[in-house]
Amino acid sequence: MTARAKTGQGSLRRTAVVRRVADERVIRQHLEAAGAYSAYGLAYMDPRLFPLAGFYEATCDKRQALVMHARGGLGPTTLTLGDTDLVRALLQLHPGPRQTFLTCEIGHVDVLLRSHDLWRPQTMMRMQLDREAFAPPAGLSAVRRLIDADADELNRLYAIEEDGLRYSGRQVGEGIYFGVHARGRLVAAAGTHIHSTAEGVAVIGNVFTHPDFRARGYGTAVTAAVSAYLLRTCSLVVLNVDPANRTARHIYEQMGFKETGRLVEAMATRRDPFSPLAPLRRAVARWRSSLPDTEVIEL
Repeated sequence: MTARAKTGQGSLRRTAVVRRVADERVIRQHLEAAGAYSAYGLAYMDPRLFPLAGFYEATCDKRQALVMHARGGLGPTTLTLGDTDLVRALLQLHPGPRQTFLTCEIGHVDVLLRSHDLWRPQTMMRMQLDREAFAPPAGLSAVRRLIDADADELNRLYAIEEDGLRYSGRQVGEGIYFGVHARGRLVAAAGTHIHSTAEGVAVIGNVFTHPDFRARGYGTAVTAAVSAYLLRTCSLVVLNVDPANRTARHIYEQMGFKETGRLVEAMATRRDPFSPLAPLRRAVARWRSSLPDTEVIEL
């Protein structure tokens, strides 16, 4: 959908039409076109999770973009995909929560930096598990599924990395986490950022091994255990890895993961969370639109 606004000089300015999308078919078209990159968004198509997410679409001629702001799990999350200028327009009107865990395309970073501070932004390689190529290592007997009672021990392990995140027993129980114990303590773990049996989608993450127990295959074992469990119900299983970490990349490739592209992850904080600017922009954008439930913004 396209709209144009006349300037005082009689020229035409290109504009975008923005709307919040509730039609699951429209949302799926955006997400499925992006493939493995959009796994996080696809998981939110689960009827159980869908009410926790808001999807915003911008269109201009044949150009499109989608932004998802969601809650649940470990906190707010944001996913951006599509045309860069349209992503900028969406964020001007719908910047999302004050702080959010961001997944964006590499080309969106400069746009996001106009309105957000990005903490520890990192380019990551997205890898997808090939079911036919899945080759778990031998010796997974030492690995076991973690339950809600393991939350404190899991938090102690992850605290070594000082990422500031803490997991409740409910989060561990509802997620898919596996761990290895040695010398009476949890020394390696891996789990899911999000997963949906209904959608057949999972994002593996939180792979960590205690520094004193590395180079023993524990990280590989817990990742393989999580992967094997997920493959029972999920056709799209992905994870992210630092492209510079050749050892991890090699391990994942041997396990059956294949690169599908690059993305950026970061904690994003709005610079003006209490500013009235975004609501004012939305009010003007709604006034400029001749259609109900839509907004028009200049690019």
